[in-house]
Amino acid sequence: MRAQPLINCRDVQASSRWYQKLLGCVGGHGGDEYERLWDPRLHSSKWGSDGLILQLHAWEVEHHHGSMGDPSASVGNGVLLWFEVDDFDAAVARA
Repeated sequence: MRAQPLINCRDVQASSRWYQKLLGCVGGHGGDEYERLWDPRLHSSKWGSDGLILQLHAWEVEHHHGSMGDPSASVGNGVLLWFEVDDFDAAVARA
């Protein structure tokens, strides 16, 4: 089993840049509609992980699966993203 967290956002590229800077990860897909953020240090065929940290998806894009959220609703209500980093103070400064 692998976790594959995905959040909707208004600006996929801006969100990608922010998370890359904050977490020291890299983009693995790119684009205005969808992005995969990953950490190559976490890649492990032994554990079946490609190092995926987070997926970002544009609110208004439906693709083959339909809408994944309501952009007019309150953003973030009931959602908590928790990332453990080695140097918390440095991550706070980057944020």
